[in-house]
Amino acid sequence: MARYLSSHALGCLPKPAFARLCRDIFAAGDGAVRIVAGQIGERMLVEFEAQDGDAAIAWLRAHKLTPSWLLRLDYESTNGQLLEL
Repeated sequence: MARYLSSHALGCLPKPAFARLCRDIFAAGDGAVRIVAGQIGERMLVEFEAQDGDAAIAWLRAHKLTPSWLLRLDYESTNGQLLEL
């Protein structure tokens, strides 16, 4: 299954609302891998799995998320060695 990364504007979403959003996304159990956010930058990144680009867009819509951009992840490195995803 392919992995995707999407970027979202948070605006003034308070911490309790963000926590609830995270809980809801992970409770669905349908592909969420990681969610990270920065309050000062008002941005959220969501990493998730989907079959293809159309399925990734459908996943975002199902969770009522509107991305600024969407990226299919092809490579990853956490220790200096390149991994193909």
